[in-house]
Amino acid sequence: MSIANISHALITLDQAKTTDWDVIIVGAGMGGSTAAFTLARKGHKILLVDKGQANFLEEHSSNVAEEEEDPEERLAGGRWPTQLNTQIDNQAATPIWAPLGCGIGGTTLLYAAALQRLRAEDLAQQQLPDGRVITWPFSFEEIKPYYQQAEQLFGVRGTEDPLDPDPELGLLPPPPMCDRDRHYFIEFRNAGLHPYRLHVGINYEADCKECGGLICPNDCKREARNSLILPACETGMISILENAEVIKLNADTTRVNAVDIRVAGKTEQVKSNRVVLAAGAYFTPALLLQSRNEHWPNGVANNSNQVGHNLMFHSSDFIAVWAKQKLSIRGPNKTIALRDFYRYEGEKLGEFQSTGMTADYGYTLYALRLMFDQSMFRKISPLRHFLRIPAYIAHKLFGEATIFATIVEDFPYHENRITLDSSSPSGIRVHYNISKELRARNHRMRNLLGQALRSFRILPLNVGLTLNYGHPCGTCKAGLSPHDSVVDKNCKAHGIENLYVADSSFMPTSGGTNPSLTIAANALRVAEAINESF
Repeated sequence: MSIANISHALITLDQAKTTDWDVIIVGAGMGGSTAAFTLARKGHKILLVDKGQANFLEEHSSNVAEEEEDPEERLAGGRWPTQLNTQIDNQAATPIWAPLGCGIGGTTLLYAAALQRLRAEDLAQQQLPDGRVITWPFSFEEIKPYYQQAEQLFGVRGTEDPLDPDPELGLLPPPPMCDRDRHYFIEFRNAGLHPYRLHVGINYEADCKECGGLICPNDCKREARNSLILPACETGMISILENAEVIKLNADTTRVNAVDIRVAGKTEQVKSNRVVLAAGAYFTPALLLQSRNEHWPNGVANNSNQVGHNLMFHSSDFIAVWAKQKLSIRGPNKTIALRDFYRYEGEKLGEFQSTGMTADYGYTLYALRLMFDQSMFRKISPLRHFLRIPAYIAHKLFGEATIFATIVEDFPYHENRITLDSSSPSGIRVHYNISKELRARNHRMRNLLGQALRSFRILPLNVGLTLNYGHPCGTCKAGLSPHDSVVDKNCKAHGIENLYVADSSFMPTSGGTNPSLTIAANALRVAEAINESF
């Protein structure tokens, strides 16, 4: 099956302006699509607004390079069109290409479909290294049934984590892994580790390539577009405004009365009973900040001065591992996870998982560019183009290696934040200081894995600490008190009766795994609360 077309749901800005909407949803990534799916199936009239395209041609889906600089070409390949300004450790601001999707499906268009749950302990009260106590406003048991629903919607395959057994897990069975991954799985277990089959949303059609980093041309990879938006469109209750940007929320003291939407240089006010922000942890807080007015001088929903703050990523090491014998990689390659060091001696670290990639030229170049973007040389931009030479040499040296990655939990700090930046092509600046404790935990995770995998030949592909700019969260955190959080237990903005958040910005902590499934599960929960509010 080719990339499905949803043109029948598209409308114009004039049509959007003259229609009475139950809910406007800003952003069509994991959170926005999940909310749209749920509310449309409950009979609500939905307008889904996204900066990117609704439909993608097969010739663009896999041929737009991550480093492509033309915004139109990037949008055609489902990529965020412009760079972000990042200011790390108070150094000069540097523009980067963040690994973000853009279009109906958002970053799920490009993600590698790892859909893992947080652990129950992640949502329990926890004390951070600096003594602060962080509390989620709801428990794991409250979100667990929504995890189960999300896993069914995305057809998640995998096996139970032997260190965190759950007899109610109920995932689809995964297909046999490739010979090389089976070798790793057995050897990891023989080393005393506890590997299990990584939870992924992939159908594994014939000749499946797992399609991490690009739009799947065969709808084999389960993402928000094919799993949620297509069935939502069948209800007749959802309309889509593509290539559109919400530039302002018009709010009084208690309600958002309209949103300003711009399409092709034309701006109109569109009204709705409810508004859901799902533009992601970079751009949801930016929209709230740029909507400041006489009622909300610090930005809409920002009486707590928390909007944009508490930004978290994950830190990740990319590790080349050589098998002990030459084995076939035909078949699934994104197959292994282990959480032996998710918490170690009372300290929260994270997980180790397959990336589905081998150390070919393209991946090696990608890894080198990640390192360059976080090095002291990043301001000398012409040097970046010469990375192709060491990438080629490294590919020849690493050729048979498989790439694994760590995901180390990040903690929230108020000074790590998103601010508006008119000099940035994307309109925001990322301010982030890497804490000493994150460096220490990342280093400990690396050492523990080095010891555990000492029977293998391994090589970390990054020297220092690498931030995962594709996993931002926490910038509109949920909490029980309006004094230190942006949204409440149901992700409704404190002080505004009709404004909700349904993306990763709600997360009080990041956990030690991919955020996608948690975003989907929470958006299902939020959509239920919105439905009950009518």
